[in-house]
Amino acid sequence: MTYTTTTSYGTWCNLVSPYSTSPDSDLDDYIGGGDSDWIERLEKTGALEEMRSDYRAAINAALPDSVSLCGDEFIGPAYPDDDEWEGYPTDEHGNLDIAACLEDINLEPIVDANDPITLEEIGRWEMQSKAASPAKVASAAMSRAGLKPYTYLPHPESGRPQAIYLKGFVKEALASRPGRGKRTDLEAAR
Repeated sequence: MTYTTTTSYGTWCNLVSPYSTSPDSDLDDYIGGGDSDWIERLEKTGALEEMRSDYRAAINAALPDSVSLCGDEFIGPAYPDDDEWEGYPTDEHGNLDIAACLEDINLEPIVDANDPITLEEIGRWEMQSKAASPAKVASAAMSRAGLKPYTYLPHPESGRPQAIYLKGFVKEALASRPGRGKRTDLEAAR
């Protein structure tokens, strides 16, 4: 087994964003301008943690396999091989340019995919239903797609449990359903 000595390359603050302490802080700043009810829903459902996790995963995916973000610190080999950074941006000294590696990461799709939405919102906005009760239409569609709620929150008016879904999974489920008039259930029976 080969062991590699690792070292700290620096922190998020000194390598990526001098006005931020961590990627979590950057995400908080990004969503901070949102509606306070939406931010509260993010926190109560756990969707904010999903966003943070997906953002960190995107950061680690953009870095070479031997380098990773641990907390707010980048860790990598103390003595990288000569070709270790091949295909990755480097600075004038041949060191990995971490900020350049991460510059193409966009928070918008990460936030959008983890946006917690209700059945009412799925029916009205994602399915564009004109039905009197778009939540019932959405509930049937989610059931047919086999998509289970991410979590439940008390309904703001009735206090009854309200199903919450993550928008990315909803979009995926809606995109994979058969087109209008296509009977896939009959094909499966053949």
